[in-house]
Amino acid sequence: VVGGIEARRRALVVGAVLAARPRVVVDIGCEDGWLAEAYVHGVERLILADLDPEVLARCALAADPRVTCVVTDATAPAALAAALAPHGADVIVSSALLEHLPDPLAALRALTPLLAPGGRVVIYLPADGPILLAKRILKTTRLGGLVRGLSLEPAPGHLHRFARADVARLLAAVPGTRVERLQFDPVCLGYLAVLRSA
Repeated sequence: VVGGIEARRRALVVGAVLAARPRVVVDIGCEDGWLAEAYVHGVERLILADLDPEVLARCALAADPRVTCVVTDATAPAALAAALAPHGADVIVSSALLEHLPDPLAALRALTPLLAPGGRVVIYLPADGPILLAKRILKTTRLGGLVRGLSLEPAPGHLHRFARADVARLLAAVPGTRVERLQFDPVCLGYLAVLRSA
């Protein structure tokens, strides 16, 4: 079940990235690059960025000459800006990251100036409300054991829960951008959004 949900998230994000036909992509909070593996061959340059250098060290894509790994904070991305200079990113990917940050809006406000004109931010956010409800039902009915690989506990490290209205408010508050896409996916119980620089 968990593998299917993650595969669906990957398909949604990768589809949105490739639809933009980008040359330069930044994956912020990239984990070990598992998402980027699905689109690296469709881009000229990929920057994998994460706060944890140990996570980046495990990235199999690091050996690819098109890939640069950068240790950076999403809310203070100076190292990322230096790696992108003098051109910006065509796409910045933020998948399952913003819910972990103390100030998601500050991160988006720091990242969007790194976009090239007409560039996009592809965002995936889990819909914790429906996820937690489903987990409560599985736990209460003791049916959770039938779903292999699914933790019935709240997701670790989530500082924010996003409903559709919360996502819409967050995106509307990012200066110099417009919302190009916002959709809820019932398979992976999450929101896919695309912000475009004005």
